[in-house]
Amino acid sequence: MVRYLKAQVEDWYDVCRGLTSWEERHLLDHSTPENLADHARRLDELELVGHWLSLPTQSSDFPDRATAELVQMALQDLKDRRALWHGTAPAERRKEILRSVFNEP
Repeated sequence: MVRYLKAQVEDWYDVCRGLTSWEERHLLDHSTPENLADHARRLDELELVGHWLSLPTQSSDFPDRATAELVQMALQDLKDRRALWHGTAPAERRKEILRSVFNEP
């Protein structure tokens, strides 16, 4: 069962990582209200699944610490993405962060 759960975590993590490409295509230069709403829905879904995955992996007797850490790291990344795209940071600060993350001049 641990092997199956690990595979599910890895699949979910791959989808989380793919969000970066989606953000580049739909938010970086085309940050419309519709795209932002779609992004928020994607984050909601990924965070919900991540929460489900965290329930067994955060148990003290879960045997695969690397998988447990991957779940926590990905959940934190999703929270950071939400803060970046949907938070209250000033627009100039967001642009600065985006330039550093996407290596834009």
